[in-house]
Amino acid sequence: RALRGRIAVEVDAHARLAADGFRALLAGRANCALFVREPFPSEEAAFRARFGHAPLLVPVALGSFATRGGTHAIAIWVNDANPVRGLTLAQLRAAFSGRAATWGDLGLKGAWARRPIHLYGMVPTRSSGDPPGVVNYVERRVMAGAPFRRDLAQQVDRPGEQALAAIVRKVAHDPDGLGYSGFGYARSGARTVPLALKTGAPLVGGSPATVADAAYPLTRRIYVLVDRPPGRPLQPGLGRFLLQALSPAGQAAVAADPEGFLPLPAAEAAKARALVQ
Repeated sequence: RALRGRIAVEVDAHARLAADGFRALLAGRANCALFVREPFPSEEAAFRARFGHAPLLVPVALGSFATRGGTHAIAIWVNDANPVRGLTLAQLRAAFSGRAATWGDLGLKGAWARRPIHLYGMVPTRSSGDPPGVVNYVERRVMAGAPFRRDLAQQVDRPGEQALAAIVRKVAHDPDGLGYSGFGYARSGARTVPLALKTGAPLVGGSPATVADAAYPLTRRIYVLVDRPPGRPLQPGLGRFLLQALSPAGQAAVAADPEGFLPLPAAEAAKARALVQ
């Protein structure tokens, strides 16, 4: 709300998850919600049912490069023995969905052409009916509506080991393994694969620099979700708050955040400001 020309921001200290803020938004107790992941399909459906239109997602930061937990970039892991040089997002979709069954289907030659692809990942759906945030991102960015292979070797959190760490461990012990995880879960025996957006596009390896400039295809983002009916402006105070978050000062605050989140590249910040003006 406006207060003598300034904006007073009230934060619900009890809301620890994106889902908490989203419920407050649906109930009218908040006018925006921070999302450190993309909304689940069930949340988008609930928003449409409540407001009659899709939510507006305003990117305000990039995820981290290699934190454990949080909104980190997604790394694609293969065994050290695997000679694959890189993969496109379409090839990943083919492998994760089962349309590519062998490494030959992904372009490898010789003895590797006949070797099967063993896929490792997280449990696709939790008891709530929603996927984990990492899976939700992979479904949106890579799968594009295609289902995961039925024989996906599902890894779960256990005492002393997170599911994402288990995925890399499994790949490190399986020459035919392929899995998604984070760069922060590196271990001997496994390596990450450079990725290309499409056939003919340059392969980009994941690094602090390529995630910071969003050149790496599986760089993630942090959003503020708001209700803005089509053709109508944002509430003035809310618009000013978002413009401040997207300003040089706001992005400098992102860079100083201990969670490891990264400022938006200048071009992305400009596009985000255009969304709220």
